[in-house]
Amino acid sequence: MKKIYLLAATLVILLGAGGLLTACDDGSLSHKDVNIPDPVPESDDDDGISQEPTTDAIIKVLPGEGHRHQNIDGFGCSFGWMEAVYMNDKREQIMDDLYGDAGLRMNIYRGEVMGSYVDNQGKWDFQLDKNWLFAPGSSEVAKWKSDTYNSETGGLCKQMAQLWLIDYLTKKGLSDNIYYFFSVWSPPGIWKTGGDGLVGGEFNSQYGQTYARFLTDFVKSYKDKFGIHIYGISGWNEPDQAMGGWNGCQWTYQQMADFVDNDLRPELNKEGLTDTKVVYGELPWWKNALTWNQNSLQYKPQLKDDNIIAAGHSYSTVAANILPDEVAEQKGIPVWVTETCDDKTRNEDWADAMKWAQIYQDYMTKARVNAIVWWAGARYATTTGENLLQTNSWDHSTTYYRVDRYYSIGQFSRYIPRNATRVDVSGISGSTVKLPKDLTLSAYVTDDTYTIVLVNNSTTKSVDAQVEIDGKTFGSMVAYTSSANVKWQRKKLNPSMSGKRTVTIPKYSVVTLTGKWQ
Repeated sequence: MKKIYLLAATLVILLGAGGLLTACDDGSLSHKDVNIPDPVPESDDDDGISQEPTTDAIIKVLPGEGHRHQNIDGFGCSFGWMEAVYMNDKREQIMDDLYGDAGLRMNIYRGEVMGSYVDNQGKWDFQLDKNWLFAPGSSEVAKWKSDTYNSETGGLCKQMAQLWLIDYLTKKGLSDNIYYFFSVWSPPGIWKTGGDGLVGGEFNSQYGQTYARFLTDFVKSYKDKFGIHIYGISGWNEPDQAMGGWNGCQWTYQQMADFVDNDLRPELNKEGLTDTKVVYGELPWWKNALTWNQNSLQYKPQLKDDNIIAAGHSYSTVAANILPDEVAEQKGIPVWVTETCDDKTRNEDWADAMKWAQIYQDYMTKARVNAIVWWAGARYATTTGENLLQTNSWDHSTTYYRVDRYYSIGQFSRYIPRNATRVDVSGISGSTVKLPKDLTLSAYVTDDTYTIVLVNNSTTKSVDAQVEIDGKTFGSMVAYTSSANVKWQRKKLNPSMSGKRTVTIPKYSVVTLTGKWQ
């Protein structure tokens, strides 16, 4: 209980039928302490009875055998622009918005193993003993950002940024729930043929063992420094084309498969890192990534025993190309989207948010992926839609804001728990109430919880529908709604006297239902 003390020596209190009582000299109340109860935690439990539904449309979850699909590993973002976070005055709030309970609750972190860790003699230093705790606008950080370090302009700033980000998440107690994985945009130029330092060129396989030791040493060093579990390591990023002017390196799928099976997996295992997965592929276009990964497994079938994730990016794709990796599924290999964003146009309106809600829905239901990782959690974008949080400047920035797609993606990341299983769910129009043709659905269950994501792309039609679960009953239900007008709006959906529950799905909105089932 919390006591209230009134600091007014001459305060007079009027008591009910007419007694006056003056405050004591010490400022406390002379009659008794005034108490208020501590805040009551918000409960998802049912707390009333709703009216009987008037709609005969039904959303029906099918959790039984024959209706179960992939397990969910989670949702996250990449920090290829990690210095944009590090150099923002509100960098702590940015990380809380991405990983905190009041934010997106992301549980996957994609970082970078930088080629600039290695000097021109082939020696590497992960800078773990360097002081990275400088203010965003400090002269030290500004110098790191402008200087060239081991062939990369701003390379040291990026290295310090990554250390700060992981240090912050660890100190906040969030790291225990995060799957950390790290990709390489380019190995150092001395381990490549052609190209210009970290830009372009091809991997030189004669350095396969050295490169495997480098990646393994990175995993060990970060694990020892921060006490975090490195869930995965990727030695490449978009390896089929080192283009665009940024750091990159070309591989062939045969070369990649040989490196993983002959060098990287054995080196990780030798150091006791058998549970660290190899994130394989990471090509920019989803359909090409599927072909690459499937060709790799055909060329070297033993890859299925190398603890890999079949990964790809989802750029320049159309709905028809959002396909499952059936070969990986058959071999029990997880499938991840490890990068996605709009790299062509920049829109920050609700239409863009709805577009991304549908893309996430399609990758979960059509491609049957286990995880989705957005590209840039935060950065300053002027011509593209690469971020979820928009900073107000390049380099040192002072503030940021949430882009609308932040909220629609949060309808997935906040409410679909890790290790849930996606199950079938059907939308059934009634005789009097028709569900919108543009309504898509997905559902996920654990032993005792469920999540249903409803994406209504109709710009004109809202609808009410009953919600059922085949052969089971709901123990509770809460709806979270995002539209142009509201974001993550919470509402309990209590049962009617007959036990029926009804959800309202506004036009052009995403509604996520969560609760217990039995």
